[in-house]
Amino acid sequence: MPWFKEYSLTLAEPLLLMSMSLFFLAYTLLSQPLLLLKGPSSFRSKWFERMYAYLGPQMASSPLQIDYIESVMSQAHGLVLELGPGNGDQTFHLKANKIEKVYGAEPNEHFHASLVAKAKEIGLGDKYLPMKAGAEPQSLLPALQDAGLLPGTMTRLPEEGVFDSIVTIKSMCSAPQSQLPKTIEVIRALLKPGGQFLFFEHLQSDASFITQCYVWIINLFLWPALMGGCRLDGKLDKVIAGMSGWETRKMENIREYQGHEVFRYMKGVCTRHDASSELREYT
Repeated sequence: MPWFKEYSLTLAEPLLLMSMSLFFLAYTLLSQPLLLLKGPSSFRSKWFERMYAYLGPQMASSPLQIDYIESVMSQAHGLVLELGPGNGDQTFHLKANKIEKVYGAEPNEHFHASLVAKAKEIGLGDKYLPMKAGAEPQSLLPALQDAGLLPGTMTRLPEEGVFDSIVTIKSMCSAPQSQLPKTIEVIRALLKPGGQFLFFEHLQSDASFITQCYVWIINLFLWPALMGGCRLDGKLDKVIAGMSGWETRKMENIREYQGHEVFRYMKGVCTRHDASSELREYT
């Protein structure tokens, strides 16, 4: 039964990843037990740093994803904002000769040194500047203010935008999903007219009832806690499709997607139109 083999393989993938997360949880607890005294956040940051130091290079070189990610990230140009870059395993896709500067919004400070080092490896030199911030507006906007990219006091985002490109690679799954519409609205507003939102993300796989039920179960109990807040029911494509303010919205599933997979990978290039008369409130 070929279908049984296909389902078995795809349903086993999240279990394998969660088991690896549990291993690094135990390793971090045994090797640095006193880190818990600093608080759960410090412990979780070190736990996930170690896990992604191992998993990151393997995921970055995945034959299923690498060409799609290259086709997205290689378009980044000018002033760039990268959301959730992790430890920089995807940085090599950026083209240094097309980039003025990159601001990397990464909430886990343990990744920042690696981000800078990997940016230098591809010729970006000191053009990569990490910020301790997530993608959600209440975290991202103050960090942009601290970096001098936004005014210190304001009630709306600048009409002319800030960035030429905003990039997110498999990171929006960890952004609070209840805030996703507002997060994407702010991303669009931060783009200059004609600027591009470039993404490669895994989203909700809703073509198979079996997969939907499986995802619902592990999403409810285990997956987010063990995978840094990641969700398997992301609706980024639906949020973007329901928004105005885009000149073009090119979004497509990768061609290998057959419908039964837990991870539905999609790449997208969305271009902001010139809407200078729109008010982009974020408060």
